[in-house]
Amino acid sequence: MLHPRTSIANRLRHTLGTGLLCLSGLGIAFAAPVGVAAAAPASAATVATPATATCTGHWPRTVQGRPSLHVGSRAGDYIWHDATGWHLRVTHPGDAAVVFSGTIRSDVALTVKGVRLENQDTFSVSADGKSVSYRFVNHGRIDGLDFTTACATRLAFGGHMNGRKLSIWRIWVGRLGHHPLENPFVIRRLA
Repeated sequence: MLHPRTSIANRLRHTLGTGLLCLSGLGIAFAAPVGVAAAAPASAATVATPATATCTGHWPRTVQGRPSLHVGSRAGDYIWHDATGWHLRVTHPGDAAVVFSGTIRSDVALTVKGVRLENQDTFSVSADGKSVSYRFVNHGRIDGLDFTTACATRLAFGGHMNGRKLSIWRIWVGRLGHHPLENPFVIRRLA
């Protein structure tokens, strides 16, 4: 039993293991800003293909399921995991051009596919396949990426809107739409 005066961070570490600071004890870990690897240009059809392997552990329950999202939802990044892999979507109200950009980094190669991308929307996968950078010119519809991670143990996300770092209140993760504590942030696979 923990003492009532124990800090929230210490309670979370006690609950989930040392070294893992999580959002409300829900399995989303956060780290200092993550550098962006040099990315090789890629078309919307280009993907990195990792080797098949047997994974241990699972992604946190809090990242599972699609956040509430529809055309014209609040402006920002919507991120979730499900049985088919990981998903990133962006949208905003209205039909003015808003540019969403960012980077997703993994500790293993990613397989990436663009979703509902138009001519001005691009993404590129780094030469080692471990990061993808994206830039979507959004007109109020939904643009995004679907990706798989083989046996990644961590994913780092960082997003921008019109060249400015997204507020944490403009990032929704999992079915319940949790907000990270920082941007960029890291999600770790649980043992």
